[in-house]
Amino acid sequence: MDKTVILAKKYGRAIYEIAVEQHTLEQTEKDLKLIASAISENEDLKKLLSHPLLSKEIKKDTIKKIFADKVQPIVLQFCYVVIDKDRASILESMIDVYTSLAHEGLGVEEALVTSAAPLTGKQADALRAKLEEITGKKIIMRQEVDSALLGGFTVKVGDRLIDGSVARQLSTLKAKMMQRG
Repeated sequence: MDKTVILAKKYGRAIYEIAVEQHTLEQTEKDLKLIASAISENEDLKKLLSHPLLSKEIKKDTIKKIFADKVQPIVLQFCYVVIDKDRASILESMIDVYTSLAHEGLGVEEALVTSAAPLTGKQADALRAKLEEITGKKIIMRQEVDSALLGGFTVKVGDRLIDGSVARQLSTLKAKMMQRG
């Protein structure tokens, strides 16, 4: 296994275990995602954190100035450790590991819904309720639009795929017609 994957799992699990002890799984996830999105959306911040000539103190001070009043102290401390160990380049992978563990611990599953047109609020709520009934877990839904589906939608939950798209139905119909013809 790749060294960065091993490290990401080690750090992600460490912050997860701390969050479990402190009963802050959901808040820790929000805090980590806030930091990850700020870094990914701000090229200057990304460069600063990965710059080899800048001291760790400058990097930690920058993180503190930006996030001290926005995130829990344990998340700030976690970032300091990541910077001290020169692991900022894999912070996003650590957060992905944490998120997976936290979702599992909270009985939450993520569903990616791809539809031909945006779902209405009512449709999304009904679909979420049905998925929660099927999986027995709380569902966090992400939505994407893909006009190639023509109509209907696909849902990916974990390693399962539910394909109710018109494109699939047409493909199935075409295959049946080819068998007969």
